[in-house]
Amino acid sequence: MRRATALLLVALGTASVAGAEERRSVGDFQSRAEIEIAPGAGEAYGVPLSAEASAALKEGREVRVFDARGREIPSLVHSAYARPEIRERPVSVFNQAWNPGLVQTLAVELTDRGPQSVNEFTFEIRDEQYNASVRVEGSDESSGGSDDWRIAGDGLHLIRHTIPGEKIDYVHNVLRIPTSRYRRYRFTLRQPGREEPLTIESVSVREVIHRGTHLTLPVHLEGWKNPRDPDKRHQYWRLGLDRAYLGVNRVDLTIFGTDYARPAKLWAWNPELSRPGDFLDSTVLFQYGNDRDTGFGGFTSDAEELVMMIDQGDDEPIPVARARASRPRQQVRFLMGASAEAPLALYFTPDVPRDPEYDLPRRLEERGIAAFASAEHGPLTENPAYRLPPEPLSERAPQLLYAVVGALVLGLGIYLARTLRKGLPPEEPS
Repeated sequence: MRRATALLLVALGTASVAGAEERRSVGDFQSRAEIEIAPGAGEAYGVPLSAEASAALKEGREVRVFDARGREIPSLVHSAYARPEIRERPVSVFNQAWNPGLVQTLAVELTDRGPQSVNEFTFEIRDEQYNASVRVEGSDESSGGSDDWRIAGDGLHLIRHTIPGEKIDYVHNVLRIPTSRYRRYRFTLRQPGREEPLTIESVSVREVIHRGTHLTLPVHLEGWKNPRDPDKRHQYWRLGLDRAYLGVNRVDLTIFGTDYARPAKLWAWNPELSRPGDFLDSTVLFQYGNDRDTGFGGFTSDAEELVMMIDQGDDEPIPVARARASRPRQQVRFLMGASAEAPLALYFTPDVPRDPEYDLPRRLEERGIAAFASAEHGPLTENPAYRLPPEPLSERAPQLLYAVVGALVLGLGIYLARTLRKGLPPEEPS
């Protein structure tokens, strides 16, 4: 019994030693990028990652920060997702008017006293089909005459494009202007030839503040004929992405043309089936005057290739010149203590990520740190201190592993045999 137990403990000890994780050191990382820090900027820093550095984090890689003496600096990777801050501005609607075949007007007044920043208006419209050009004007609280209105935005559009048979229902009911601080806003809508006014049920007024930044990624754009879609009005492109630039959440197009609107769809490419796979987004690409929307958003994809379809209808095809993708930009944040010795550097490894021995988010919260001084990093280079990781014990000494397993099996067999023998009743004399 004691021998079997000892063998079992030896085997378990060997396994635990083989599976133990060592503390990270500079020699564990294949590449590095030196950090450039302005003196006297503080102790909390944020380093935006370049496309090259961000690519080094893909495929399960990790990044750490070390100082010149090889001591690790507490750090974390922060993805700067564009999460907008929305500040609603309560308003009352007044002065709705309609001049048949010409213009429709209405105005809103902010109900809260004091200056209020505004840059976005969202309309709730009951109609199913419209394309209205809109001028936005602002007036101060003390203004009352017709000459006191100032143009805040012009050439904007409210659009709803509905094709029931093709399940296309695109609504663009948001007007964006440079941030303004007027008390009243007036909207002048023009739809030549329309015999009835739009049924505008409400207007929401807000200030939208966008947070976070995006990293722009290159796209290889190539025309493609879809053998499964015989509709000649549908024009297809394949959008190739470098594998290092996966995780995109937006695609923007450069289109040479004016006064157009085209339904469009975007899929991820399925390489196994050689056809469009997961559906990503549906929109209407348009440009009228100063208002445009020529991109896809609201998705996240790790596909190496995307497929885009534009329904050109019976009109002249709009020429798509270029495409670019984007994804949230990543930032390495760290706390540089007084004992840290410059220069600091980012270190990257393709090894299996390991949890750090510190809890930086908790430290930041306890100390109330929310602002980070900006720092930059240089190009990625090979780490001269890199050491190849040791081979697993099973590969370095396979005979030892076989001996341990064999001894364990033998010991357990002996133990089981003795146990069964003790449990048998004594033989009766004949």
